Amino acid sequence: MQQRLLADARPSRREFLAGSFGAAAAITTVRSGSAAAGFFTGGGETIRVGLIGCGGRGTGAAVQAAAADPAVRIVALGDLFADQVDSAAHVLSRDAGDQFAAPADRRFVGGDACLRVLDTEVDVVLLATPPHVRPAQMAAAARAGKHIYCEAPVAIDVPGVHAVADACALARSQGRSVVSGLCFRRDAFTTGMMQRIRDGIIGRPLEVHAHAAIGLPWRKPADGRWTKEQWRQRNWISWHDLSGGDFVEHHVHALDRAVWSLGDAAPVSAVSTAGAVGGGAVSVRYRFADGAALHASCARAVRMATSITELARGTDGTCDLLTGEMVGGHGSPRAFPPGAPGRGIGMYQAAMDALVRAVRSGQAVDDAGIMCRSTLVAIMGRMAAASGRPIFWADLVRRDRPVFPAPTMHSSVNVA
Repeated sequence: MQQRLLADARPSRREFLAGSFGAAAAITTVRSGSAAAGFFTGGGETIRVGLIGCGGRGTGAAVQAAAADPAVRIVALGDLFADQVDSAAHVLSRDAGDQFAAPADRRFVGGDACLRVLDTEVDVVLLATPPHVRPAQMAAAARAGKHIYCEAPVAIDVPGVHAVADACALARSQGRSVVSGLCFRRDAFTTGMMQRIRDGIIGRPLEVHAHAAIGLPWRKPADGRWTKEQWRQRNWISWHDLSGGDFVEHHVHALDRAVWSLGDAAPVSAVSTAGAVGGGAVSVRYRFADGAALHASCARAVRMATSITELARGTDGTCDLLTGEMVGGHGSPRAFPPGAPGRGIGMYQAAMDALVRAVRSGQAVDDAGIMCRSTLVAIMGRMAAASGRPIFWADLVRRDRPVFPAPTMHSSVNVA
């Protein structure tokens, strides 16, 4: 069954998702759904949610789904490992109360857990598994006609992004919602800041610096009951062929904010600038059609002091994309005015609220553009750093021939 899931995720020969990765893509598209998508508009029907990937983030997403609407029921769980399912069930029974309604026969373990959750009568699936399996699971969820929440990044390589684009196109045709784990897109403070940038508060955006130096990610110690592959899967964040690498898995959120501040256009090219930072960091310069630039780097090491910079510079000032602090061209502060949006309910809850509200109303939400574009921007940068040569966006999105024939990270991160 796992082999069927992976085989079915291969990109089709349909036209590439038009506009999803380009300048014309909307931040989030809201569209009228089909009659099936609007089934819940009466307000009383149960919204059945299945969780696929029962780690900390997935369990949190399920709690947030329950908090979004009292009619939500978490009715199915799936994960590669039984202890993960048991842990999620414990947390959900405690934090979601009677909204957790997944008995033992709807708690699935193993490589086919995704398909078994999809085979139950769920309306919504939350995909919080490691990035390398997200394309296959997105494809399966779209074929099953489910509303989807998917964590970021959505893939670890170019063919994976194409497969996700196809899955999103299928979901769109069915009137189903797709909501991205790029949750800053629904953070009231950040959206208010980005609107001020778009209104010209710092003039025309010229460049963004997005740099991160942080310690190593979490790692679960070895257990004598686990095989070597099980240990790898449990520590997927440390393995590039499972996570996509730090620049893709971790830095995708910073890259998304950077691209957002530059108007949500796709870059034209990316080149490595690793010599400028050293220390094994992935460092890349992106160029955009309007002349803007994005300078991005990400480094992780043992006991590395944390340093994070996300700064947008325009013709008339700068904006710290994390704090919202704005400074005019002559050094005058340009803070948010009184009454500007605060942090609100939190970005993770806001994303889940948007998904449940869309299911309830029948007004489908489509995050395909942002989730595919920002993932591909991250992959593009990693490829430039790995290959030492320029990588062009036009090559990544073309489908007339396989520019990068290998479908996984096992072949030198898609470097031809």
